[in-house]
Amino acid sequence: MICRTALYMRISRDDEGEGESASISTQRNILREYAQAHQLLPAAEYVDDGYSGTNLERPEIQRLLRDIEAGQINCVITKDFSRLARNGARSIDLLDEFFPRYNVRYISVNDGYDSLHLTGGMSISAALMATIHETYARDISYKIRSSLTAKMKHGQFIGNFAPYGYQKDPKDKNHLIPDPVTAPIVQQIFRLAADGKPPGEIARQLNAAEIASPAVYRCMTHPHLNIEHYSTHREWTSSGICKLLRNEVYCGSLQQGKTSNISFKSKDVRKNPRDTWVVTPHAHEPLVSEAQFALVRRRTIARRSPPTGEFHNIFSGIAVCADCGHHMTSSPSRKKGALYNLCCGTYKQRGAGACSNHFIDYALLYDTVLHDLQAHMILSSEEKNRILANLQKAEAERRLRKSSRDAADRLEQLEARQRDVSRLSKKLYEDYALARIPESAYQRMAVEYEAELASLTGQIETCKRSMAEREDERDAYKKFFALLEEVTEATELSRPLLNKLIDRIEIGQGCYVTGKDGRRHKVQEIRIFYRFIGAVEPPLE
Repeated sequence: MICRTALYMRISRDDEGEGESASISTQRNILREYAQAHQLLPAAEYVDDGYSGTNLERPEIQRLLRDIEAGQINCVITKDFSRLARNGARSIDLLDEFFPRYNVRYISVNDGYDSLHLTGGMSISAALMATIHETYARDISYKIRSSLTAKMKHGQFIGNFAPYGYQKDPKDKNHLIPDPVTAPIVQQIFRLAADGKPPGEIARQLNAAEIASPAVYRCMTHPHLNIEHYSTHREWTSSGICKLLRNEVYCGSLQQGKTSNISFKSKDVRKNPRDTWVVTPHAHEPLVSEAQFALVRRRTIARRSPPTGEFHNIFSGIAVCADCGHHMTSSPSRKKGALYNLCCGTYKQRGAGACSNHFIDYALLYDTVLHDLQAHMILSSEEKNRILANLQKAEAERRLRKSSRDAADRLEQLEARQRDVSRLSKKLYEDYALARIPESAYQRMAVEYEAELASLTGQIETCKRSMAEREDERDAYKKFFALLEEVTEATELSRPLLNKLIDRIEIGQGCYVTGKDGRRHKVQEIRIFYRFIGAVEPPLE
């Protein structure tokens, strides 16, 4: 029998612990020397560099199998069983079914295995070795996942590529820093969205300026990537802008663990529930403020196509249903003299079983908001000072009635627990080092302590930030009055004006009541939430 021999080599990240012994060059030398010593004719070499052995979705192993089916190869040599596969079921399928079906001789050099010398079927040692290699792969996979989970809980970035607008810190690959090229673009996108520009218009503006999309920029900065794989993402799109505007990474928060592999043998992933994500606030320098991010998040609406006709709803993303919180959407009015109504989006999509209609005439809402804005703008300097003085007096009385140490007490409790957990973690290591507890117990408890420390650190930072950023009502009114000073007059409403002064408008469900004149009148509550001060009650009546 003339052996047309295939030399198969494979290496992946799982094999890093084996060092030089697992390198492709080492495998090639071993296989060539063996083939020469046993007078085997090497017909071809097959190399899978950087591919896991837990499945057969590898380009070179697939080419090898096709060549065997075509009759070009009848002998396969590997350094050991693990080079062929680290999946017990796949290894047994190859050794016990596929190779015998095509009369292929298989040799594993380091394992001393040669199917030519078997009396029948696959040897027990081969099945045992296949199981051992799969167990090794499973153990390596578990250790890698544990390591990555620990990094995530400590607020370290574990992604292959930094999000658009950031780059990996040259001094620490698990830390993000702003990218001087793309960070200004992200900030520009948020500014445009905060001014009310729809995502589709932002995308068209970026494309017109020939600014590279995130996919194209990634390929530009990573030459090994193939741009052909991103053929559908070469330009900015409305959906891409919406996705960027929803990403909390831009206000300094890391959200990781959103997906997970179904099995260590499969590359298929599944989405994890939101409550299982690993969230680390203030993990890196933010590109936008939390206030701007929240504003954009509430107001940005992805449109499949631009509005048609002359009518344009300036309350889009600002007017919301007072009951379900869904955005109010426009619809043609059947009422004589009225052109458009606003109605609850939930009602429009799912019917009366989900929410009531909350119909309101668009022109009526327009006039009501304009009148209320004008009432605020004509306040004199004396009236503003009177309001601020009253608020200062009310704040002083409130502080006398109730202690303001709630946040300070909470911070003290968190820091005390942090010290306790640190002490317990050190004691745990001492017990393990002195063999007082088994390794399994140490590893389990160490992971729990690390997770709690990471959680405590995040809570402490949040508590300190809230104490530092706490603003009383008087400061909020000062900011609001400063915004009013920027607006000289308001004879009509516009989208930029609403974005500057108003946070949201809640529309209540209207009802009909009988007045003193015996006629039915519609009564409907509209609550306007201004920036910084919320829904205004008297003295701004």
